[in-house]
Amino acid sequence: MTITSNNGHKYAQSKIIRYDNGAMSMISYTTTVCKVDPNGWLTVNGLYSRTTIKHIGWFMKELGLTYQLAKNLYMNNLQCNLYTGELRAR
Repeated sequence: MTITSNNGHKYAQSKIIRYDNGAMSMISYTTTVCKVDPNGWLTVNGLYSRTTIKHIGWFMKELGLTYQLAKNLYMNNLQCNLYTGELRAR
């Protein structure tokens, strides 16, 4: 398991945890906001505060995606596969 700052800012209240099986979690403060399972399915659990929205944006950018996709996934209760682009209901 590897833990890194979400956006490279030393004092940001977010982090990314990368697990040995390929899964990832993005944690804002103490809440798991986004996660990617070992098969590449991205789940967004909420949008929360203005600051957490920034954290989500930084995480999505690291994945080569946009905040708008994260918002759409959450608002429509969907997951996205990072490898295939497929969408499915959560």
